[in-house]
Amino acid sequence: MESSRSVHPNGSGVTHAWVEVSDVRLHYVRAGTNADAPLVLLHGFPQSWLMWRHVLPALAARHLVIAPDLRGYGASGKPGGAARYDKGTMAADVAALIRHLGLRRPVLIGHDRGARVARRYALDYPDDLAGVALLDILPAEYVYDRLSAAEIARSYWHWVFHIVPDLPERLIAGNEEAYLAALFGRAPGVIERLRADGAWDVYSQAFRSEGALAAMLRDYRATYADDVPRYRAERAAGVKVRVPVFLLWGERGNLAGRPVVDIWREVAQSVTGRALRDCGHYVAEEQPEAVATELLRFAAACYAAAPDEKSARQAPESSEE
Repeated sequence: MESSRSVHPNGSGVTHAWVEVSDVRLHYVRAGTNADAPLVLLHGFPQSWLMWRHVLPALAARHLVIAPDLRGYGASGKPGGAARYDKGTMAADVAALIRHLGLRRPVLIGHDRGARVARRYALDYPDDLAGVALLDILPAEYVYDRLSAAEIARSYWHWVFHIVPDLPERLIAGNEEAYLAALFGRAPGVIERLRADGAWDVYSQAFRSEGALAAMLRDYRATYADDVPRYRAERAAGVKVRVPVFLLWGERGNLAGRPVVDIWREVAQSVTGRALRDCGHYVAEEQPEAVATELLRFAAACYAAAPDEKSARQAPESSEE
């Protein structure tokens, strides 16, 4: 069952909707009408679809854009118990949403945790994508296996902290605002921007909602316990992402000074990318115009490369409340 309501953030029409997929109720937004060239945007931690708010208008002017909240995040369900948060499960959620909407071969764009879901999707459903853009990430197995303790402490400390059993829940609960400030504070000026346009309050409320902290921690724990061993095995077997990969990262963020494109060429066949000058980790909220420009260029190249794959179709409709 799907429901929807219309809102107009930043002056652009956006529809909010929900759909049941597998064991979770996913919230997503949609904008634009060009279903011949759909884009699916996957957010990072500790955010939601809202991280794309400043790039949505430019993308939606040329594309149908779908931006879900991943399981455990934003307004989507946060299943507990035996529910899984490995990237295969989270990619399957997205695949079910794409099938529900009737989209054919979208370009998948992910930032941070969403980019990790996008990488898994590209491996599990390569024939269903026109291309994949990964924003400001290194391969998960590279982070755990090849970064030094000093490098982890500087840029990825929360990757270790989050997988410690029980302790993060106890330390973060009641201190959510301070923890969010520590995360967003890694990029100068971001907290001020988030507070200025109200996004801080939305992120903070979602982070403090029932089940959110546990779900987000399970996301990281599943990466270490489930995803990384799978990626190690795939590396050893020579398995690579086959669809075109575009990388975009902040030159002052977690990837600063690293041979990012070369690192990804170890696990993907066709890789291009570039750094954004004077930008940190939260690229879409720090430099939305530059991000939109790069993503539009990549999407145009993906769809131009396979024009025979397009089929005339209308953007699927949502039922209004």
